[in-house]
Amino acid sequence: MSVPVNAGSLTLSNATGRFLIPGRPGAVFLKIENKGGADKLLSASSELSNKVELHSHTMDNGVMKMRPVETIDVPANSVVELKSGGLHIMMFGVKTLPEKGSKIPLTLTFENAGDVKIEAMIGMSGDKHSH
Repeated sequence: MSVPVNAGSLTLSNATGRFLIPGRPGAVFLKIENKGGADKLLSASSELSNKVELHSHTMDNGVMKMRPVETIDVPANSVVELKSGGLHIMMFGVKTLPEKGSKIPLTLTFENAGDVKIEAMIGMSGDKHSH
């Protein structure tokens, strides 16, 4: 399990990553607890990946589709969960497929909290769930 990280009124925890197939994108999920005023996740980056995007799942004519989003709102005094089937972070052009149990570094950029460095624990490969 990843170590919780505090940044201002935010606590980031339960950061996990799922990378299943070499050459394919991976996903990162985490919990953001906000005990203060509203904030926004503006972007994410990692030295492990060429491109990192914020994503959501949407239902389109009965088909679940992933779509990039510009930002992720973190309302005042709330908990936002980035999880499978919802908001999440996608990593494209992964240079090396991380092994189960390893940790990958990410930098999350928030409107108010600024840059926050976290590590996501890589979960089981071959997980039955999609991102």
